[in-house]
Amino acid sequence: MRYKGAFYASAALFVGLGSGALMAAPAQEAGTLTADAVEAVLTEYCVTCHNERVVTGGGTAPSALVTQLRTAGLALDVMNVSNVGEHAGVWESVVRKLRIGAMPPSGRPRPDETTLGAVASWIETALDRAAVATPDPGRRPALHRLSRTEYQNAVRDLLALDDLPKELDIAVMLPADNATSGFDNLADLLFVSPTLMERYLAAARKISRLAVGDQTMLPIVDTYQLDRDLVQDGHLTG
Repeated sequence: MRYKGAFYASAALFVGLGSGALMAAPAQEAGTLTADAVEAVLTEYCVTCHNERVVTGGGTAPSALVTQLRTAGLALDVMNVSNVGEHAGVWESVVRKLRIGAMPPSGRPRPDETTLGAVASWIETALDRAAVATPDPGRRPALHRLSRTEYQNAVRDLLALDDLPKELDIAVMLPADNATSGFDNLADLLFVSPTLMERYLAAARKISRLAVGDQTMLPIVDTYQLDRDLVQDGHLTG
């Protein structure tokens, strides 16, 4: 009898644990939203106002609310919640409104906070998946050269050539860069033409010979023009 009691107790414990697991499963599935469930929530609480008929309606707006809806231009009834990546910017705006509690607005029917949070989380997850599947890094600038100032700084930092003679002055060897709005280092403006490439190569040849101490390099002579009115009768210290 003792063994039978132990057997029945073990069986009861096993059945009890199994029943608890089976009873918990439906609750977990109910908390997992699907695209259809999200669409149903949006249809019930959002599409009433944010629909194509109201947003694109003609004539004078009958109320201030309709005016705001037309200004926003958001029609959720024509949006596909199963493909949020198609209009990612719009769905990101929807998530922000849900997160701060701005939508549905005060005074309008709205679901409980748990449902709102679950819908926002579902849309965020869908947006993340879409971003991973089809990444959009945005507009990337074209490959560009160094500006004249950047080139001069590179020569100074890499070759320790700071005080260059006038013959090797970067401002003399290279033309001024195009500038817009006060900036001369914009990638779109730092294009390379064949003529400009020749100027940069010529400058690089001269500077590199000076940097390595090429003994066959001709002497560099700087000419300084003095003011004609400068009086040279007195001794100048230096």
